[in-house]
Amino acid sequence: MRRIALFITTVVIGILAIALGFWQLGRHAERAQRNRIATAGHELPPLVGDSVSPPVLLPNRRAIVVGMLDESREFLLRNRLVAGVPAVMVITPLRLPGSDTALLVNRGYVPAPDAVDPGASSWSEKERRIFHGTLLPIPDRGDGAPITRNGRESWHSLDLGMLRRRIPYPIAELYLLAEPDSASPAHTVRGAVYPFRAELPPMDQGPHLSYAMQWFGIAAAVVAFGVFFILRPMPKASTVNGQRSTGRPQ
Repeated sequence: MRRIALFITTVVIGILAIALGFWQLGRHAERAQRNRIATAGHELPPLVGDSVSPPVLLPNRRAIVVGMLDESREFLLRNRLVAGVPAVMVITPLRLPGSDTALLVNRGYVPAPDAVDPGASSWSEKERRIFHGTLLPIPDRGDGAPITRNGRESWHSLDLGMLRRRIPYPIAELYLLAEPDSASPAHTVRGAVYPFRAELPPMDQGPHLSYAMQWFGIAAAVVAFGVFFILRPMPKASTVNGQRSTGRPQ
């Protein structure tokens, strides 16, 4: 009876591992679909705004937006690394003409020795009115973990809900990842131009397919263990010189 219970346990574990494997396959398919949508959107002509009205904001689309930077509400994304150098990313609201909603602009990286505080420089681009880039969704995970150090606010990550609670005017659900253009640089240090514009996140397939194969392998190993080691017939007892023997040394 105990062997049957152990075998049932291995079957249950195997079924659970198979279910987790199919779940990872589902996540793999979802990610591939998102990548296809993002690639198709990026290949379309850019959305264009002007000094009178902003463009319609659509995710994964390139855009050219016009507006005024609100550097008083600027903040940083900390704990970044670019080309092996600790850095932060500069996020600044762009007030769009004809709209009460601002668009966050990721203006790129600036070096920071501790990846939190870039020092006293302002990295200002007050003269900028036009930004080129790609529109990406702002995550809404519940808490971007904002902290303030030396008068600068930094976040672990963008978080839509908390940003909307801390910024006194509406912000769009998308942000613009600014890309380099022909405008004059904001700040130059030892020949490097800052903010250093960030690149689009890579659209790889992620680890989900590998995880799925691992779960299926675990399921196969567990079930094989149950069949070969739990259900395997036990050696039959025999009688030698009137004594009962199990075939094992005494």
